[in-house]
Amino acid sequence: MSEKENVIVTGGSGLLGATMVKILLEEENVKPIVMDLNPDPKRLDDIRDQIEYVQGDVADPELLNATFEKYKPTKVFHLVTIPGDVCQNNPMLALKVNVDGFMHLLEAARNNGMPKVLFSSSGTSYGEDLEPGETLTDKTLQRPASFYGVTKVFCENAGRFYRKRFGLDYRGIHYPAIVGPGLREAGVVTYTSAMIEKSANGEPYTIPVSPDISLSLIYVEDGARALIDLSKAPKENIKTINYFINGVKNPLPNTGEMVEIVKAKIPEAQITFDVNEEWDKLLESASHPVDDSSSVEEWNWKPRYDTWEKVVDAYLKALRK
Repeated sequence: MSEKENVIVTGGSGLLGATMVKILLEEENVKPIVMDLNPDPKRLDDIRDQIEYVQGDVADPELLNATFEKYKPTKVFHLVTIPGDVCQNNPMLALKVNVDGFMHLLEAARNNGMPKVLFSSSGTSYGEDLEPGETLTDKTLQRPASFYGVTKVFCENAGRFYRKRFGLDYRGIHYPAIVGPGLREAGVVTYTSAMIEKSANGEPYTIPVSPDISLSLIYVEDGARALIDLSKAPKENIKTINYFINGVKNPLPNTGEMVEIVKAKIPEAQITFDVNEEWDKLLESASHPVDDSSSVEEWNWKPRYDTWEKVVDAYLKALRK
């Protein structure tokens, strides 16, 4: 048996990260190395004996360089981020983690054999000066409406620069809102998960945005698999570099329609609306369909959970495990 390749997943104890690590264990001949600040990564409890866990600040350049030098990874999936609601209130922390941390990672990658770097960006890197219902494409001007989006725009362009200037094989995805089980602290878009999970647990839930918000969505398994699939594509196929992906799209429901489907699956669900005007305005600016044709053409992207009903069914199935 050939020796397994080491693959680093930063932020690997989070929802997207833990899902990705488990898919890597199933589908890849790799040894996942998880880097995370979390001292108690509960989402990884069932696979701790199959991975290496490096606990510490991923924004620390000494830790990054030491970890890269020790494990000599072939790929780095960079998922660590300060979430949007925290970025709005603490921009200096957002700069330290989202921007400085990513720059330290790029430098560590460049100085330790230039492994492939895969980056989880966000659709919130767009938002301002768009027409209502305008479709986002690779040519749409990036003017984010949130500071979280500002940090993501910087990182996307820094990765593009390192690819062109230093030959680092950087690739990224503008993620839509990620939906998946294991709800933690509420954020700007976590209502998409909370309406399912709290209803399944018999808890009432109040949605902080208006019913007509239509947010691009992806189920967490699709989101994890997308970055893995992107990492496998031949380098010569990668033209766009930072990609849109669609998850739910047949059709994309608004929040009110999402609630009706949840109630059809969970008749006892108690879901109401109490609009947070700041969040509503922020998400209204991000409520745009996206054109993911570059992902389809360049690395054969295709979601498995392409309707909200499929997402709800998969979510409820995961909660029953």
